[in-house]
Amino acid sequence: LFQKMQGYENRMVMEREVIASRGIWTAKKRYILNVHNSEGVQYAEPKLKIMGIEAIKSSTPEIVRKRFKEIFNVIINENETKVQRFIADFRSEFSSLPPEEVSFPRGVRDLTKWSRKTTLYAKGTPIHVRGSIMYNAAIKDKYLMKKYSLIQNGEKIKFCYMRMPNPVKENVIAFPGYLPEELGLHNYVDYNKQFEKTFIEPLTPILDAVGWSVETRNTLEDFFS
Repeated sequence: LFQKMQGYENRMVMEREVIASRGIWTAKKRYILNVHNSEGVQYAEPKLKIMGIEAIKSSTPEIVRKRFKEIFNVIINENETKVQRFIADFRSEFSSLPPEEVSFPRGVRDLTKWSRKTTLYAKGTPIHVRGSIMYNAAIKDKYLMKKYSLIQNGEKIKFCYMRMPNPVKENVIAFPGYLPEELGLHNYVDYNKQFEKTFIEPLTPILDAVGWSVETRNTLEDFFS
């Protein structure tokens, strides 16, 4: 039962905010609640109230945001085994998706500021800017400017981690709409790192709060059984 307290002159008035059967807190003002009643409105089915959880921000790939909302329901209503199964299933699905669906969405600016003639980019260049600079260089190297536009300042892009070594010799690539096949980079997308960065790392504090792990942990008792 959550309540809001308001002071009126010399008396304290309390208003009920929500009635929830379960809740998970990762920090102050960061929580997930299984809400049955919100400010007097009774729900036929409980609804999740998600506050301050970084996992569902706009810089997360859309497919990952969708799966977060699904796994939050599993965490609230099921057990650790089912959560681990959900993660394993999504990992398998994630690795089969095209780069456009698993990459981080961002806005890019200051391309000129960070660009260099000899080294292409300056030390300390933000990763999504570096990926954009490498994309532009790759498009130019392949003489694809007539087919594909270069990334411009203020444009919306996506970027993803790359396995090394690869044709652009960098661990990241960005692209404006989709990753052109002509660049020969699809087989180098680092799906494992993308999954860790987009899904596992934001999910871990939530699982830590309930004492659960991402995968089944073997114990000494398991070893000797």
